[in-house]
Amino acid sequence: MQVVFLSQWRVLLRVSRSLTIKQMAMVSAVVMVFTFIFCFILLFHFVQQNRYTTATHLESVARSVREPLSAAILKADIPEAETILARIQPAGIVSRADVVLPNQFQALRMSFIPERPVPVMITRIFELPVQISLPIYSLERPANPQPLAYLVLQADSWQMYRFVMSALATLVTAYLLLSLMLSVAITWCINRLIVRPLRSIAREVNDVSPQERVGHQLTLPRLHHDDEIGMLVRSYNRNQQILLRQHEELNSHATRFPVSDLPNKAFLLALLEQTVAREQSTALIVVACETLQDTAGVLKETQREILLLTLVEKLRSVISPRMVLTQVSGYDFAILAHGVKEPWHAITLGQQVLTVINERLPLQGIQLRPSASIGIAMFNGRLPAKPD
Repeated sequence: MQVVFLSQWRVLLRVSRSLTIKQMAMVSAVVMVFTFIFCFILLFHFVQQNRYTTATHLESVARSVREPLSAAILKADIPEAETILARIQPAGIVSRADVVLPNQFQALRMSFIPERPVPVMITRIFELPVQISLPIYSLERPANPQPLAYLVLQADSWQMYRFVMSALATLVTAYLLLSLMLSVAITWCINRLIVRPLRSIAREVNDVSPQERVGHQLTLPRLHHDDEIGMLVRSYNRNQQILLRQHEELNSHATRFPVSDLPNKAFLLALLEQTVAREQSTALIVVACETLQDTAGVLKETQREILLLTLVEKLRSVISPRMVLTQVSGYDFAILAHGVKEPWHAITLGQQVLTVINERLPLQGIQLRPSASIGIAMFNGRLPAKPD
């Protein structure tokens, strides 16, 4: 059950898509949408400003010919009216001038610039062409003057179309550059402020060895003492301290080591107290396996458990049924050898332990040669224990 849990835990910690890519994609999408809206509004603003400038110019041209045109229309002198209209300087803006009577009858038309086709969609969106209508009154106005006719000036739609295309090209370039700069800038800020601290925390948690997992404490980032990341780290550290206390309490009451199911340190101490109280002659052989410690960051959790159980079976093969094999830590074992009275007997048993541990061990395609060191302590009845 524990092996399955550890494998699932490692799968969950595997990153398939970086948070940097996700937040950059999200920031880029949001920036592009809002920048597009901004550039779209800006385009209509520029076109509206150009329409206003063109209409003002057309009105200025119309006022410059209104009085002589009014006199010519009042005299019904069509050739004179045509001559007056011909004197209008188009300046690349005025394309056509019409004289329309109050009954909507077109009395006169003068074209200055050949009309060139403009896409229908552009004319509908930007309401082209731009034109003004200026009423023409008699020089002697009565109390309620009525216009003699209307002078209608129309701007060149092609010039307005060229302006729209030029403004659109400029805004598209500005849109792309602005989207790129804002995406990079905002992404860098988010990455610096959020992603990097979270990535550092995730890597630190992922690199914690199984032996240090309980009670592990995260390092609080330097610039995140008073924000949500700081609260996350403090909450994690507090919960780890609570788990460490609970683990220590459980270990103090437990008598078996989790993986090997061997008696643990608390059980060993109780056996030693019982042996001393009964004044039995015994030997204590402590075996420290450096291989288990060295492979903590190399082998997978399942491989380390297989290695541990294999070493336990080898140790059991060299001790008699009267002796008790215990595990006092993740790397250390202890053999309580009852009935051993002579030092040479304890030394022989220790050499047998070293020999069986140092044998070559194949482990899922990996050839290991475990190594260990031992310590021996003797107790003879009422005499105190002494190292050998």
